[in-house]
Amino acid sequence: MANDIQLSVSTAYGDGFESYVDYVRLPTAFGSLGILKGHCDMLCAVSPGVVSYSAQGEKGMLEVGEGVATVADNRVTLLVSSIKHE
Repeated sequence: MANDIQLSVSTAYGDGFESYVDYVRLPTAFGSLGILKGHCDMLCAVSPGVVSYSAQGEKGMLEVGEGVATVADNRVTLLVSSIKHE
């Protein structure tokens, strides 16, 4: 089934984004990290940059500040310092 990953991006100021997607790419200090359905659970630091995602063939991007990301049970949750929808 498409759109099996729940992507949630939030800031401490209440700004946010939420969608169901097929794929997520996160910016990290060591390069980009791609996440597909069934990815193992993890916690990682997010570097300032672009979070890209795809949903049913449509691509999207969010510009984010530094923060953290968790991946568990097909959910990708980011808490970042800032977010800008592109």
